[in-house]
Amino acid sequence: MFTYIVALNLIISTYAQQEKVLFSDAISLHLSKYRQNCQDAVNNKDFERVDRLFDSLVQNHLKGTFLEDLSIRKLSGGFFKTDSLRNPVLLTTTTAWYIKNDEEIEALNNLASEFNGKIDVVVLFWDTKKKVKKAAKPYSKEVIIIYVDETLNLENSIINTYKHALGIPTAFYIGADKKIVSIDRGGLNKFTKARNPELYAANYEIYHRNMTQLLISDGLLKDTILTGTD
Repeated sequence: MFTYIVALNLIISTYAQQEKVLFSDAISLHLSKYRQNCQDAVNNKDFERVDRLFDSLVQNHLKGTFLEDLSIRKLSGGFFKTDSLRNPVLLTTTTAWYIKNDEEIEALNNLASEFNGKIDVVVLFWDTKKKVKKAAKPYSKEVIIIYVDETLNLENSIINTYKHALGIPTAFYIGADKKIVSIDRGGLNKFTKARNPELYAANYEIYHRNMTQLLISDGLLKDTILTGTD
């Protein structure tokens, strides 16, 4: 009997450890404290602490959680559904009014081509379809453009979880099993209109490195030909 009870406890413990934690649940649990700490840091003009708080939230509470089933409109028509992912996903979030970074877009276009069939590069706009259609013109056909129109108030849970919680820009690296491998702020910001080759190289390297790690985590690197840094 004692052996049976011990074995049962081990099974229950193992099951609890393997139970999937949804991203939306994790962010809801820790968001209030995170926001308060960020506000305190901003009030003290300690902007480096804001970055550290973001990294801490990701590493300690969000990394390893899972996306819930989402269905988001694609600019090309139809829906992007997370319950039917075939490949790992790089999901970046932005808006039409956010400063356009041509070098970052160029890097994403090239990476979407290089990783085609291995990683889906998806850009989520928080805007109306009309604004997104104009803002999405620089992206290549290999980049999947999706959007959430806040004026329709149809996806409030998505907006609250993926925009208001972490802000923009944000980049999610997601396995084909919907497990979040990493989250960061995406590429580097641009402050001038002039083309900057070094900025392109830096953005390319950031995304390439993280996409490579995403493939490693999904066990797909051995089947992938990578270019550039690794």
